[in-house]
This record gives sequence, C-alpha cells and structure tokens, in this order.
Amino acid sequence: MRHPGLRWLAAGLVAAALLWAMPYFAAAVVRAAIESQSAAERTSYATGGSPWSWRFRQPDDVVAGRAFGSGTLQASPGGLTLRAGRAGTAELGLPLPRPVDLTRLDTLQWHASASAPGQYGVAVRESLDGPLLQASLGTLPPAGLSRAIDLRALAWTDAGGSHVAPPARAAMLRLQASLPPGATLALDSAALLPGHGVLTPRTANLPAGLSAEELLVWRDRQRDKDPLLTFGVAPGSEGATPWPAWLAPVIYMLMLGASAARKPGRGGWRAAPISDLLDAVLVLVGPLWFIAGMGLSTSPPWSGVAMFAAGVVYALFLAVRRSLPAWHGLGAWRYAGWPLLAIPAAFALVHVFGHAPQWPPAGRIAIYLGWALFQQWLVLAVAGALLARALPRPAAVLLTALAFALLHTPNGLLMQLCFVAELGWAWWYFRHRALLPVAIAHAASAVLLQAGLAGGMLRSLEVSARFLQ
Repeated sequence: MRHPGLRWLAAGLVAAALLWAMPYFAAAVVRAAIESQSAAERTSYATGGSPWSWRFRQPDDVVAGRAFGSGTLQASPGGLTLRAGRAGTAELGLPLPRPVDLTRLDTLQWHASASAPGQYGVAVRESLDGPLLQASLGTLPPAGLSRAIDLRALAWTDAGGSHVAPPARAAMLRLQASLPPGATLALDSAALLPGHGVLTPRTANLPAGLSAEELLVWRDRQRDKDPLLTFGVAPGSEGATPWPAWLAPVIYMLMLGASAARKPGRGGWRAAPISDLLDAVLVLVGPLWFIAGMGLSTSPPWSGVAMFAAGVVYALFLAVRRSLPAWHGLGAWRYAGWPLLAIPAAFALVHVFGHAPQWPPAGRIAIYLGWALFQQWLVLAVAGALLARALPRPAAVLLTALAFALLHTPNGLLMQLCFVAELGWAWWYFRHRALLPVAIAHAASAVLLQAGLAGGMLRSLEVSARFLQ
C-alpha cells in the first residue's frame, strides 16, 4: 500500500475499530480482576483467614501513615513501632479496602509487644460519617498483648459514654493505646477472623454486557448489602504451582541486556527498522506489564515495579547512547497551539457531561505536569519516535496512540479519551518533535477531567488495580 492517502485511510479504519473495542477489553480485564480477587478471598476464608489481615512494617501500613493523637511511628525489625509522646491516647487506623461484616468476622487477632503496661481499646465507625463506637480492652501487660479479641463480647459505648450494641460492620477500625511517655508498642500483625470454624461466603455471578465502570458500580452495590460477597467461579490458588515472581523480570532484563550489548553504528543493525521496532517493544513491555497487568496497586509487587523500572532504564540507556531521534522542548511557537486544542476539548466534555469543578491542590497539579512530561517522553520521544523511524507514519501514529491507551488499562472511558488525544498528539509530534506543548496539553486536560468529570461520567483517573478501588 504505497499511496499515502490509502495508508491514512486504513489507519483510520483500524483506529475506529480499536476505539470501539476498548470498552470491551477494559470490561474483560475488570471482570477477570474481580473474579481473581474473589478467588483469592475464598482461598483465604477456606484456610481460616480473611481478606482483612495486615502485617505492619512501615508507617504506610496504617491509615494516613501516622498515629492519630499522641505518638510517632517508625519502622523496626520487629514490626511497626509506636513511641508514645505526651500523656494521651494514640490511635492506629487499620486500612479497610471496604466495610467489613463484624457479625461474621467477629474476632480481632493481633500480635504485638510493648515495653510497658498500657491501656488499650478498639474504635469503630459503621459508616465513615457514622457515630464513633469504642470498647476498652483494659490494662494489658507487655507480654500479654498477642491475643484473640471477641468483638461481640466487648462492652461498647458511644462518644457520650452510653452503652450501645456491638457494631454490625466497620467502615473505620482503629486500635487505641495509652502508654507512658517514651514507652513503645511494636505491632507485628492483625486480622479479622471468624470466631468459630471456617467461613464460607456467598458467591454471585457477574452480569454480562456491562462496561468496566458499570461492573464496578454493580459490585459495590452488592457489597453494600453483603461485604463478604465474592464473585465468579474462578478457582482458588490452592494446589496450583505459580510461576516464580522473579521469572518475568529476569527474562525481561536478559532481553534488555542482550539488546543493549548490540554494537551501535551508522548503517548497522541498530539503524535497521527491525532494530528500532525491537527497541520500541522492549521499552514498552515493562510499563505495560506493570500497568495493564494490574500491578499498580496500593502495595505493588516488586516484580511489577522491577519490570516498569527496567523499561524506563532501557529508555534512558537509548537516550544516553543517542540511539533516539532528536527532539526539542518547545519547537516553533506558531505550531505549538495544535496540541493545546485538547484543553478546550476537555473543557467542552466537562461543560456538557460534568459536574461543578472540584479543583485539585496546586501540588497535585504540579505532579500532573511532571507525570505527563514523563509519559509523553516515554511514549512519544522514545517508543513513538522509534516506531516512526521504522514504520510508515500512519502505522507509527496508530501504535503510539494504542500504547498510550493501554497504559491506562482498565479505565475504559479514559483509555478511549487517551487514544483519541494521542492520535492527534503523535501526528503533531512526529512533524515537529516538540514535547513540552504535548505535555502541557496532557496535564491541563487531566486537571480539567479530574476536577469536573471524575466521580461522575468518568469513575476516576486511576489506572491498573487502583481503578478497582
């Protein structure tokens, strides 16, 4: 197909097909992720545990990364250490991914040690805006902290001290400790467990024909009725032999090392189209493995982080070795307005489909700009530029936009918006090689969508496993 017009027509038809397919792809990824998570939860229940379990090693392992009230946190070999400050009560929030049913998971098992006797308690809110309920555990000796606490047997009171019924569920759960100034409490682990026997949760099938966003809304509504509900029929991991976590990063790094060892040179293999294609794929594999593979979460696996970092390091290696086409920061100002058309387009979306804007703080806007610059450097200046040097321009534009969209998996609507935007940005960038106008347009559009569309038509701007929260 040598006629340029036919190439662009073919690319346009493929782009339309990809745009149509993205919501179905996103829904399939979300469906598989929900069922996989549910299978892991059923496995946990079958072994006498529950998904609500915690190991404390770093301050980030508790809510807000700090102690509420009096006390400071620090990491230690024996767990997370709370050092009491002035006289008063310190509270540690246990992260709850969703509300928990305390009528079935009615036992709080915790392992801890202290340097001095102290008074302990538990605080619960059944909803985030509900009244605070508290129960005292009394004064406990340093050696008597690790225990199973029957939450239903405690004497619960409200904020005014009146006796109340034990909470039926928890949207907020905190451990309370009152220690002498300077004393320490080392937390190792905690879990909410069934008091008797093995708990078997109900299972529901996910409905067919829903988008990624609709699946999550449906899941959340069902969990409002039954927080322990699981979904799908995916088998658990018991008896399976999983691949070692290190296998994929090791194979990937060996491939990167072999590619980096090739001798550079004008007219050599590195200058051949196949070499540029290989480099573009190698740069993108790590980040796509991490993001599209649902690795980006509140506690990302080290293997996914290693894959992402290895791809970025290889991109930097290509840049330092001057194996990439040259690019500029600004370029000619008379052409810089074209990428910025994404900003009024985003404003129009917010005006028609959005809500009253809730602007992010200035610090977050600065983060958006830095993250946008990094993404566009990786996608356009590195992978896209290599594709443009190896392939006809329409194919390079299409594949670059597809890579950018996949980096926002499984946020279906956001994938579509990113795909359309990057089609225009890639077409413009390959003509002018100026990165900053694209990054500014990317960041400004993201700020507008976050302020006026997220939480409504657009569920959020989160990607990977964070989108499932």
